[in-house]
Amino acid sequence: ANPRDRSRFDENDFEVFRSLAEQSAFALSNSLIRQEAKAKQQIDAELRAASAIQRILLPEKDPEFAGYAISGHNIPARILSGDFYDYIDLGGGRLGLVIADVSGKGTSAALISAMCRAVMRTLAPQHPSPATALSRLNRQLFPDIREDMFITMAYLVLDAESGQVTYCRAGHTDPMIWRAATGHVESLSIPGMAVGIDRGDVFERLARDTTITLEPGDTLLLYTDGISEATDSKELMFGENRIERSLALRGPQGPASVVQGLLQELDVFCGGRQSLDDITLIAVQKSP
Repeated sequence: ANPRDRSRFDENDFEVFRSLAEQSAFALSNSLIRQEAKAKQQIDAELRAASAIQRILLPEKDPEFAGYAISGHNIPARILSGDFYDYIDLGGGRLGLVIADVSGKGTSAALISAMCRAVMRTLAPQHPSPATALSRLNRQLFPDIREDMFITMAYLVLDAESGQVTYCRAGHTDPMIWRAATGHVESLSIPGMAVGIDRGDVFERLARDTTITLEPGDTLLLYTDGISEATDSKELMFGENRIERSLALRGPQGPASVVQGLLQELDVFCGGRQSLDDITLIAVQKSP
């Protein structure tokens, strides 16, 4: 500020001051932009690291299991996925297959997904019944899941000795089976409530084990709604009918062909656009 014993600021002083103010504002703005960019880069780096860890939690490869061929795949819609699938060795010639879809997307869904996988891996070997395992899972996770979140799941157990499949559904999409003998696709509509909605009483009344038999050559398909509800440029959904046709076409060629073929058809249908939802599927074929 100008001392009292000096002359007042003139117009040139104000011009210089305005110029300094504009340059200072510009410098501050650039500094803020750089800080925000650096913060975003740090967040992106942390998300990529979390994504890498999450990918490690998915099966490294498909399992070798006597009498069956199995193939699974997951495609996240964003950096982090709310879907997961897993193979659990239950011992005694039994293998557990899990597919799950956490409502919502992003970090919160990914955290619930990782927690669900860890708890399921602990409970599955302790409970031969898929319905019991999912019921225990629901009771354990319910207190930690927000009211606006839930998990749809399907859990099935393959038995190499009996050749039977025991299945329980927790609000998940209905599985499909291509029957080699007829060439037709069946949809298995089984009751079940999603994990995290009810404390346990209602969930356990609805949860039930269903035993099915896969004949040689039969192929079973589990998938999340990221496939059936995917849309094209006209907002038309891929739908269950296209999934059935794809399964019927590629069922004789084995589970890997079913998975890759369905993903290719979905990519063509969506015009190569990034899916808005996570995509996960598992195909299981009884060895011919």
